[in-house]
Amino acid sequence: MEAIKEIMTPEQVADYLQLSKDTIYRYIREGKLTASRLGRNYRIPKENVDLFLLATSTSQAAREALFNRWESVAERNKGIPFQEVERDVAEAIAEIRHRNDR
Repeated sequence: MEAIKEIMTPEQVADYLQLSKDTIYRYIREGKLTASRLGRNYRIPKENVDLFLLATSTSQAAREALFNRWESVAERNKGIPFQEVERDVAEAIAEIRHRNDR
């Protein structure tokens, strides 16, 4: 498998998650996985894939931590550019991973 990129195609996400590309496209259409549409192509930030994994985690603690962090990020970032909010969310993912590695 090639190196994981920060911005991925649906095909790369499918490979990364070991799912079919049809499943990834379905998740995008259903709004379960957030992607940007550029012309006829989709691009998915790796952070969105990580958030998707956390949001669908079977661990109640992971889901609760993610939800609590989302609430605090949303409250702190009213009127802040999306890129800054996205950076906050990426930090939340790293924090949750760190907690789970203990």
